Amino acid sequence: MQNRVRSVALVSIGTLVGTTLLTCAVGQPELAEAPAVEALRPSGEVPPGCLQVVSEPGAPIVAVVYDPQQQVLGVYHVDRTTGEIELKSIRQIQWDLQMLHWHGKKPLPADVKKKLEAMRRG
Repeated sequence: MQNRVRSVALVSIGTLVGTTLLTCAVGQPELAEAPAVEALRPSGEVPPGCLQVVSEPGAPIVAVVYDPQQQVLGVYHVDRTTGEIELKSIRQIQWDLQMLHWHGKKPLPADVKKKLEAMRRG
């Protein structure tokens, strides 16, 4: 029974990953089919979010989900044995993405900008 639950969970995640990878690839210049897919989407509609799955031996499967409409990032762990999915963290990152730097090391972006502007003037 546990193997069946695990198999269903892994197949579900695999399906999500495959679908998401196709969805996230929309708009990539190297994909010949992207313009046709874009044409089907009503103007102004944001494409669905992205999913990244990390699987390392002996560790839970980690799924990171990004929703661009709400600018929310969620992190889930999937137990390899039971298939149980646990929400580890969720965060709206709208404000995070507006910062110029965080815990940055010198030179900070503002310092680089000042130096470049001084070089162009001088």
